Amino acid sequence: MQEGCVLCLGFFDGLHLGHQKLLRAGVKAAEQMKLPLCVHTFDRSPSPFKRTLTSLEEREELLKSYGADRVFVTPFDEQTRHMAGDEFFRQVILGQIRARYVICGEDHRFGYKGGWDVPALEQLCREAGIGFEAVQPFCLDGEKVSSSAIRQALTDGNTQKAEKLLGRPLPAHWKQVTET
Repeated sequence: MQEGCVLCLGFFDGLHLGHQKLLRAGVKAAEQMKLPLCVHTFDRSPSPFKRTLTSLEEREELLKSYGADRVFVTPFDEQTRHMAGDEFFRQVILGQIRARYVICGEDHRFGYKGGWDVPALEQLCREAGIGFEAVQPFCLDGEKVSSSAIRQALTDGNTQKAEKLLGRPLPAHWKQVTET
């Protein structure tokens, strides 16, 4: 069993510049604390209405390329979908992952219907005696970089903008989607 880690939370769809900023904060904290960097994600999107940019396998590979030592994947099943935020915190973040420091984006939501927010997560961390950090969004040309913005750029056929928001070239299979 692991002795603890720095944990980055998110779905990390696309691993865009905003996700990369969050992971850089994680790498820095992990180095300072001399702990491994772990990332938590779900096997599928908590939002069934959004087309995902990356498969689980792609996300895991990209997360490791950006510094994650370990990727924890929770199945997003009926039990997880109905789990309260404090229960998720106790069972997954503290129990399974054994996080000693938690990092997320400032707009992170968790728990049943996304009913728990960053201030609630910060309070849970404080009560558990573990560190916490909320990372500000990454903005490019005055726009917040997000998976939704990338999906919109792809829908609009603007692959150049999508690549700019990703901070890397589009994978070949994304280009095929925008060309059809």
